[in-house]
Amino acid sequence: MSSLSKMPELVLENIIGFSDFRSVLTLRQVCRDFRNFIDDLNDSKLPDSKFTKIEIISEKNENKIILDFFHSKKSFDCIEYSEMENSRKFQEKMTNLENSNIVDVVIQDLKLILKFQKSNLEFLSFCFADFQLQKDSSIHNLPIKLRNILHESNQKIKAKKFTIKAHNQSQIMSVPPFADPETLEFIDLHSFDDDKKIQYDEIIKTEQWKKAQMFRSEFHLLNLNVEDICHFSPCILTTNRITARDLDFLKKTYIRSSKFNFSIFELKNFNENDEISNLWGPAFSVESKLHWYFRMKNCEEKILHMEIFLARYFKCYIIEMNHVHNGAIVHDYNEN
Repeated sequence: MSSLSKMPELVLENIIGFSDFRSVLTLRQVCRDFRNFIDDLNDSKLPDSKFTKIEIISEKNENKIILDFFHSKKSFDCIEYSEMENSRKFQEKMTNLENSNIVDVVIQDLKLILKFQKSNLEFLSFCFADFQLQKDSSIHNLPIKLRNILHESNQKIKAKKFTIKAHNQSQIMSVPPFADPETLEFIDLHSFDDDKKIQYDEIIKTEQWKKAQMFRSEFHLLNLNVEDICHFSPCILTTNRITARDLDFLKKTYIRSSKFNFSIFELKNFNENDEISNLWGPAFSVESKLHWYFRMKNCEEKILHMEIFLARYFKCYIIEMNHVHNGAIVHDYNEN
C-alpha cells in the first residue's frame, strides 16, 4: 500500500494548494496514486500557476515537441518530448513513454497546465513544423488533436496575444477558435514560407477575429475585404490588391475612430494613383512617397497621415499637427 493511501485527503489537498506548479508537477511523477489524485482534483483546489506565456513548438529536424511555460520573461520551465527516443524530459528527469503516443502525452500535459492557470496569459504561442511528408511521424497530427481535445472540453484559453507560426491554412485554423474572445486582444500569424498565400474567409467568421483589437500577418492574404480588417489597430499585413475605394473606406473609418493607432499594408502593386487623387485631391509628393493629411473627428490637433510608398506600401498613422510637411494641405474633417 502506498504512503498516499494513509494520508487524509484534506491534508493532501492543503499540501497541493500551498505548492507551486513546479512542485505539483514533480509530485505527479512520484507515483501513479499521486498523479491520479492530482488529476482528479477540482480546479478550485489547485494553486494558480500565474504563467505569463505558454508555447508549443514542434521541431522537424529532431522529431521533437517542446512545451514551454513562462513564469516571467526570464524564468520558464520546459518539457521536451522526443519521438525518436519515445521519451518525456522535465527538470532533467527522463521518462520512457512506452506505448503512449507522444502527441497524446503532450496534450494531456497541456490540459494539466491549463487547469492550474487561473489568471490570464499574456501570450499563447504555437509553432507547427511541416510533418506532412513524414508519414511515419505522428507529430503531424498535433494541430488536429489539439483542435479536437479543446473542442471536446469546450475549453477557452484566456490569453491576450495569440501567436501561431505555420506552413498552411489548416494549421492556422486548428486552434484560434479556442482562445477566449473576451480576453484576446492580438492575433499574430507567422509563416515559415516567404509569400505564402492563404484565404482568410474561415477565421473572419470567428468571435476571436471580431473582438480582437490588433492583427499582424506574414501570410499573403488573398481577396482581402477591408471591411473585415478596419477594426484592427495596429493592423500589419500583405495582400494582392487594395483599390482607391478601399483606401477611402479606411480613411473614413479611421478619422472617426478614437482608438486608431496605425496600419501598414504591403501590396503587390497599387496602380490607382489617379483614382485616389480624384477622391482626396493631389498628393504632397516627397522622395517617391505620396502623402495626404486629414483632421480627426473631435480632435483638431490629431492628424490622420495616409502615405503610399513606391506603389507597394500603404501606411496610415496618427501624427501631431506640427509634424505635417510644410506646404501640405490638411483636409478638414468630413465624413463624406
